[in-house]
Amino acid sequence: MPAAIPAPERLRVPHQSGAPSQVRRWLRDALPDLPDEARDDLLVCATELVSNAVRHARPLPGNEVCVTYVLGPADVEVRVIDGGSRTHPHVCAVNLDSAHGRGMFIVSKLSSDWGARTLGDGTQEVWARIPLR
Repeated sequence: MPAAIPAPERLRVPHQSGAPSQVRRWLRDALPDLPDEARDDLLVCATELVSNAVRHARPLPGNEVCVTYVLGPADVEVRVIDGGSRTHPHVCAVNLDSAHGRGMFIVSKLSSDWGARTLGDGTQEVWARIPLR
């Protein structure tokens, strides 16, 4: 019999600039036993994904963004669901002089995999998988 897939843990935060810090606090409290490097990488990736949702996407109903994580035996996956946008997240060419545009580049370097998809209701889910080194 295959192992059961764990249910995701979920947090809804306001679609505003303070959302990333709320998500970091939640993840730190929820996952205190992660290896330090994995926790640090998870917090950076979650910050980037939530910041992008607030900056570039519409909110979900209730003016919120939904964040979930699933802890597996070899990695932890964080997902951010927002109200969708006209564009999908992508890795930009890194311009060291720019104050913006490095978020998905950072996510691509810290995660073992990441992706984005538009769901049937028009919402968008962006996820990153962080290895538990």
